[in-house]
Amino acid sequence: MIGDIARLFFVMAFFSAMALLLKSDDLRHLLFDINTIRASLQGGRQSSGHLLSALVFTLAGGGLIALGLPRLWASTVAGVIYGAFVGTFLSLLASLLGASVLYLAGRSLLASVVERRLGDKLKVWQGRFQENAFWWVIYGRLFPFSNSTLMSLLCGSCRVPFSPFMIGSLIGFVPLAVVFATYGSGGVKGNVWQIAFATALLLLSILSRRLMNKWFPSHAVAGTERMNAHAMRRVDHDR
Repeated sequence: MIGDIARLFFVMAFFSAMALLLKSDDLRHLLFDINTIRASLQGGRQSSGHLLSALVFTLAGGGLIALGLPRLWASTVAGVIYGAFVGTFLSLLASLLGASVLYLAGRSLLASVVERRLGDKLKVWQGRFQENAFWWVIYGRLFPFSNSTLMSLLCGSCRVPFSPFMIGSLIGFVPLAVVFATYGSGGVKGNVWQIAFATALLLLSILSRRLMNKWFPSHAVAGTERMNAHAMRRVDHDR
């Protein structure tokens, strides 16, 4: 909990400093023409350009997430380029695409790696997914600052049905996608109110852990924290 609060203050301080720095129109043009760059990345003024830009971002973002890029970075970049609303939508598409690729990899190419590295923990999660795959996927996604890459690989290795995996992932991805797309948008636009709104949502997300403890066993929460902290480094080593 203390670690998450520390991350919260770091994230808030970073984007607040960015928003205050870019709030001045003179400074925005002195460094570089941010508005022109954003308009160019959005695909210009033509609707076809907007669609192409959105498609490229979704495919590129999904590919990078599949390679291990944290989905929160993708949400932030989407917010910077497209704004909070559209950025949230596109980052969700990219996150789901990347999660799908990782799921398939965990079910096939990397199945043996996940099984070997997680050991007995894999059996524990197999039991949980057999009980209620949908809710355990949501739990893994909602946990603030959890390892999304590992969760996708784990779901694939445990043969979680694809439908509850995708629906649970979508529901679990939404809160932090909104938070970090709003951070990115507020930072680049110099909008301190968006930064404050995103910070409030992030704080609620972190505090929701107390509620999660009521719905899930406390030892499961601790086990997930340890797994997120250590297991992914081992999986990355074998990849």
